[in-house]
Amino acid sequence: MLSSTACFTFIFLLCQLTGPAASGVLKKLVGALGGSVNFPLNLSVDPIDSIIWVFNTTTLVTIQPKLADKKALIIVTQHRNKERVNFPHEGYSLKLSKLKKNDSGVYRVEIHSSTLQDPLTQEYELRVYEHLSKPKVIIGLQNNKNGTCVTNLTCSMEQGGEDVTYSWKSLGQATNESHSGSTLPISWRQEKRDMTFICMARNPISSNSSNPIFAWKLCEGAAGGLDTTVILKLLLSLTLLCFIALVLIILIIRRERRKESIEEKKGLNLHPETLNYSPTFGETSEYDTISYLNSTVPEENAVNTLYSTVQIPPKVEKSHSLPTLPDTPRKFTHENVN
Repeated sequence: MLSSTACFTFIFLLCQLTGPAASGVLKKLVGALGGSVNFPLNLSVDPIDSIIWVFNTTTLVTIQPKLADKKALIIVTQHRNKERVNFPHEGYSLKLSKLKKNDSGVYRVEIHSSTLQDPLTQEYELRVYEHLSKPKVIIGLQNNKNGTCVTNLTCSMEQGGEDVTYSWKSLGQATNESHSGSTLPISWRQEKRDMTFICMARNPISSNSSNPIFAWKLCEGAAGGLDTTVILKLLLSLTLLCFIALVLIILIIRRERRKESIEEKKGLNLHPETLNYSPTFGETSEYDTISYLNSTVPEENAVNTLYSTVQIPPKVEKSHSLPTLPDTPRKFTHENVN
């Protein structure tokens, strides 16, 4: 069995091999999204050669303290953090601004000094939270048992529901009651009709409350008949249905009248067909006497001139029209009778 001295020596060597250990108790910090947080640092070492701030496993800031002839040198390793990192009052306590959700994590500061064999360290755990919005209340199945309203109210957050605790307040004329948890079981009769229920939601940086839930709106009609609002809703629904029915009837009547009007117009437009009768060949002969226009026949031959007639065939394309004479006059033969 190892002696106590040997055990102590072994533990000391193990600590040397594993690197710097935390010199102080882990400090838990909270910050609001978009806000800022301070990492306090109390220095009890002199002289200080350097101070290093580390986020998780990444070096955030390296500081060389000021000397008599020069100012402190602060080196921010990541460019995106230059505007967010600050050391107020020319000290070495870190202030981180414009917090984001991914800023949550473990921070460590290492203080190096020539008088110390190992650096002093301090660790912080930061959690960044959102400001809570108004919680939402869901009403469960409602049941009416012998005039008693029985239901459950459940409170929840739509966003930012990390590390949220819920509680309920029941407000009434007689007493005020409180209940912890997101679900509130309810059972009330006519005498508790004036009760009001409010859900309270809290996280480490903010709190908010829901809209009030009135008992008389739960299980309406369970204890005391129909509510006036229910009656108004029924009357409004009935009026709307009657109006829709009236509009449909008017539309149907107009459509029937339009059909009747169309049928009447069709009846007026119907006329018996007039058949075009063309006489058959041989029944009627049409003759056309063609005389000479603008032509002068010598007087001495007038007695001896014979005029011929032309018979037009009775069958033409259109019985009601005469064939068109050509533009050029025909040549007719004149026979002289001796």
